[in-house]
Amino acid sequence: MSALKWVGGKRQLLSVLEDKFPTKIKTFYEPFGGSLTVTLYVLENLEVENIVVSDINSKLVNFYNQAKNNVEKLIEKIKTFIQEDYYECRTIFNETTDLLEQGALFFFLNKKCFNGMYRVNKKGGYNVPIGKNNVNWENNFNNLRSFSKKIKSKKIKIENLSYTSFFEKYKNTMSKDDLIYLDPPYYDTFVSYDGHGFSTDDQTNLCEICSKLDCHVVASNSN
Repeated sequence: MSALKWVGGKRQLLSVLEDKFPTKIKTFYEPFGGSLTVTLYVLENLEVENIVVSDINSKLVNFYNQAKNNVEKLIEKIKTFIQEDYYECRTIFNETTDLLEQGALFFFLNKKCFNGMYRVNKKGGYNVPIGKNNVNWENNFNNLRSFSKKIKSKKIKIENLSYTSFFEKYKNTMSKDDLIYLDPPYYDTFVSYDGHGFSTDDQTNLCEICSKLDCHVVASNSN
């Protein structure tokens, strides 16, 4: 289970995806990692040797690195924000260069914001308003500890790459025993969650890249 609320998470689609996935995988590649829901499902339920997962959102990947390497320090830092004003915390999140603080605020804002949304303005500033959430922090901290143990697996490598950089780095190592799962920003829907966007040309380019690969490819997208 992911530690985050995440728009576009694939928990409800897992049974459909499992029918499309091979049961034995050498390397599982996921260039649009998001909440890591699918990555963790593959780790826990399928026979897989290695997992390489990436996301273009550097603050999301920093949160994962903090959760993996400093989970107790991360939790203690999160606790310092629980009673603070949401909008003041949002401002700090957009300005801080302290990676532990940034990771803690990422988690805090994710739990308090409207609908688990991550959205930025043209300047790259996170701008989601507060939601009406009754947060059980102790349950969330326990989930975060469990999540940390899972992503510590030696099988998992987490990258911070665009999809083009991801394939440029790994395309020559992908083989017929591997599985690539693609969950890009959906066609003709909200695509500004990280400030980079995802155009029709990107959809086409992604398809063309994968059509040349000699491995299993499973993709989800809008109708």
